[in-house]
Amino acid sequence: MDALEEKVVVVTGGARGIGRSIAGMAALGGARVAIADIDGASAGEVAHELGTRCRGYGLDVSDDASFRDLLERVEDELGPVSVLVNNAGIAEASPRVGDQPRELVGRMIDVNLNGVINGTLAALEWMEPRRDGQIVNVASQAGRLGVPALAAYTASKYGVVGFTDAVRFEYRGFGICVTCVMPGPVDTGMMQGTRKVPLIRLVSPEAVAAEVIAAMRHRREEVFVPRSSGYLVRLAGMLPPAGRERLSRIFGLHRVYAEIDPQARSEYSGRIARQRAGR
Repeated sequence: MDALEEKVVVVTGGARGIGRSIAGMAALGGARVAIADIDGASAGEVAHELGTRCRGYGLDVSDDASFRDLLERVEDELGPVSVLVNNAGIAEASPRVGDQPRELVGRMIDVNLNGVINGTLAALEWMEPRRDGQIVNVASQAGRLGVPALAAYTASKYGVVGFTDAVRFEYRGFGICVTCVMPGPVDTGMMQGTRKVPLIRLVSPEAVAAEVIAAMRHRREEVFVPRSSGYLVRLAGMLPPAGRERLSRIFGLHRVYAEIDPQARSEYSGRIARQRAGR
């Protein structure tokens, strides 16, 4: 019997990219999946495509009350939540953070960090009395290394990594597994229009999803994607600031987000702008 059989899995940002892949793989493993997304209509369409084990829900992760209401609905309609995957995230780049509108900086913090905090706190209300469950927070390797042209995004992901580490420590022994997933650059809309450099290869959403599913099955607490990248990230973290910057230049990371093609990125940026306007 698959470890996911009949478990209830909630995936935020589930209408596309990594979240959609996680939802599909969880459903294939026998889980009942709640696909939550700020685009509720798209979440419903994806749920319909993935089959009767899935349901779609609208959710703005930055709204604490909305998150609590979502989990209450899922508990009523699908059963006790076994796993929450805090996956929703947005990223907009600028060569210097001072060039970005403050509202956009705040929105990235709201979605990427406060969204994870809201989801974690809401899930703990259900999981702690049962002394069972798993919270999977999808961060980024940007949460361990400063990424030029992505200062606000980097700040949000550093926050996710630190928050996840602290919550894991606090709830050790309560039967709740708290997992941090740190992928490198992923081939989703978030990378539209970015500069391609030879030494940085994009990870597929399916590869990230497969590692998340493995973390669910084996209750892993820390996951790098690809796994080999964890060694480099840890090594870089031991260097002084100038050393980290030099390593970034060697790999060409300083060019990936600083040299964006606005036209190639227009679809992604437009979607983010519409979400902000409709919030």
